[in-house]
Amino acid sequence: ALVLMNDIQFVEASKILAERMQKEGGNTLDEQIAYAFRLAVSRFPKEEEKTILKELFETQSVRFDKNPKLALDLLSVGQKEIDKSLNFKTTAALTMVANTILNHDETYMKR
Repeated sequence: ALVLMNDIQFVEASKILAERMQKEGGNTLDEQIAYAFRLAVSRFPKEEEKTILKELFETQSVRFDKNPKLALDLLSVGQKEIDKSLNFKTTAALTMVANTILNHDETYMKR
């Protein structure tokens, strides 16, 4: 689990998914979370899952608003540069949401 959360490739994948959430996922946080969840897990999130991910986004948004350098440090991971037309603090908060979705056991494990 720690490899999936902290490995450069997974962090970079989370960052790219966060950009896609903003560009392709719709205009609301609910739509963006559902979009990313569906891409990764192949189903829509349950209400409880969506609530947890929305709370995570809000918590991370506050964190990155208070310390923008943390957001920039997160978004500097990997080789792909972020889309500068997107709000970097929002992208960073969504990166944390995307990382959580990519670490969902249904994303990488078939039961």
